Amino acid sequence: MMPVQRKYKIIKKASAKELAEEVNRLIQREYKDQEGFIFQSSGRWQCLGGPFCENGDWLQAVVFLQEEQD
Repeated sequence: MMPVQRKYKIIKKASAKELAEEVNRLIQREYKDQEGFIFQSSGRWQCLGGPFCENGDWLQAVVFLQEEQD
C-alpha cells in the first residue's frame, strides 16, 4: 500500500479543550472504502505539528492520509 495525502485543514476553536475534543474525534475515526468484501483502501486524519494559540484562538493543522493498493 502507498500513502497518499488527500486533503488538509486547520481546526480553529476558542479553547484548548474544544480543540482537543474536535481533533480526537477526527483522528479516532477510520474511513474505509470497500467494494463487496474486498478491502480497497483506508484513510485517517493525522495531526501536522502541534496546537498553538493565536489571537486567543487555538489552532491545529490536520492532514488526511489515505493508503491505496498499487
